Amino acid sequence: MSMNNPAQLSEAKNPIRTSLAHALTDLQSVALIAARQFAIPLLLLGAGLILVQPCAATPFQWEFTGNLSVARWDHTATLLSDGKLLVAGGYDNGNNLASAELYDPATGNWTVTGSLNTGRTDGTATLLSDGRVLVVGGYNYNSGGILASAELYDPATGTWTMTGSLNTARFSHAATLLSDGTVLVAGGNGGGFYLASAELYDPATGNWTVTGSLNAGRDHTAATLLFNGKVLVAAGGGYLASAELYDPATGNWTITGSLHTGRYYHTTTLLSDGRVLVVGGYALGPVDIGSAELYDPATGTWTYTGSLNTARDTHTATLLPNGEVLVAGGHSSEVGALASAEVYDPATGTWTYSGSLNTARYWHTSTLLVNGEVLAAAGYNFNAGGTLASAELYDPGITAATHVDGSGTIDNQGNKVTFKFRARQGGDGSLGDFSFCDPAAGVCITKAKIRSLSITGNSAQFSGQGYLENGSRVTFNVNVTDNGEPGTSDTISISLSDGYSVSGTLRRGDIRI
Repeated sequence: MSMNNPAQLSEAKNPIRTSLAHALTDLQSVALIAARQFAIPLLLLGAGLILVQPCAATPFQWEFTGNLSVARWDHTATLLSDGKLLVAGGYDNGNNLASAELYDPATGNWTVTGSLNTGRTDGTATLLSDGRVLVVGGYNYNSGGILASAELYDPATGTWTMTGSLNTARFSHAATLLSDGTVLVAGGNGGGFYLASAELYDPATGNWTVTGSLNAGRDHTAATLLFNGKVLVAAGGGYLASAELYDPATGNWTITGSLHTGRYYHTTTLLSDGRVLVVGGYALGPVDIGSAELYDPATGTWTYTGSLNTARDTHTATLLPNGEVLVAGGHSSEVGALASAEVYDPATGTWTYSGSLNTARYWHTSTLLVNGEVLAAAGYNFNAGGTLASAELYDPGITAATHVDGSGTIDNQGNKVTFKFRARQGGDGSLGDFSFCDPAAGVCITKAKIRSLSITGNSAQFSGQGYLENGSRVTFNVNVTDNGEPGTSDTISISLSDGYSVSGTLRRGDIRI
């Protein structure tokens, strides 16, 4: 099979926008060009590395930063443990890219790092607990089409090594780091049909094992790790409105409440309060939509919230340090690439326009950096020369706290409970460590990894999974408040999935945000 431009590749990955695609299992037939303003110009300007010094950003505005060395779209972007951003793979001018580069927020520049062994687009990248990055699956029309291969990036050496391959080749799938450090890959496209299969990757062995299958095959969806350790998958290819929950304890998927509007090419964001926000996408019509919905894990139901001011798909959504959500760019069937950006306030359920991107783009990535700024990288815009190498920084106008740590004691009905934690925002893997012990209740976690962290003002919430002294695994949720002065005015509440909970004001110690 041969695909020579983004329109063909996009439509092979997009069985909805080409009306025949889902009915055809031969990808050659799927390579029909849909009217989506996708084309590659005959001549493409080369993108060189521009060295710049980062400048003071203007609040609520986007400002250019250094260009990538290679223009690309549909790539992956992963925030590393050292605060740098790794961009890998993607697509440009008929080529599935193997190149990778690192962005340094301290200098505003990109540097080339080791290349993937196999060029790929529409794969996934996941930061592992040990700081390495796992890239899985994707598509490469020059290397057999749909990929089952997986690779590991080591930031210490800047090199990629092959690891175990998937049991089922796939692209447009979802990947999630679970609380135990394994990676769940679910769904995707198998070549003109949606996949329901799911697999688990064990970094300790480098092997994949099959786990329970989704109840409905789906691609172009997202998987969200909830505070309770379960994984939510919602909507996806085929205009699905259904949603499912994966339980790592059983390896099974169960149906949960359905969205009000089926969609794909949407975004899914875990909010600071544990709810999940689904925004925009492509719906039956076909048409771009601006509606947004909230999922409440406590009830398993979806409710409408405020709609975007501009309907869009293939946009990005980023949780800001203050708990708001920034949506940027994307595609509109009416105007093509979008430059507009909007901010969602969970407290009011409303969207407000923020500063627009300098270059309209879709199929880009947006990443919250450790300094609180958001980096939008590369993407596609037919009217701006096709594949983009430019990158932009957004300043949310927040004096962002990125670290939280604490230790001390509280009372539980006269009994002393001790705790200790240290966490940092940034990345998709382990964000820190947590331990606590209530000897009177016989409940102790000696050391557990923090997998989710949100900081809002002088309060923080984090969660993860750990093991009790009897060997049983539990999910923990912790809320802390730093009341400014060192010492006993700070508060903490701890709840475990086995029903244990404790809260109180510190008798000794300090919490620092």
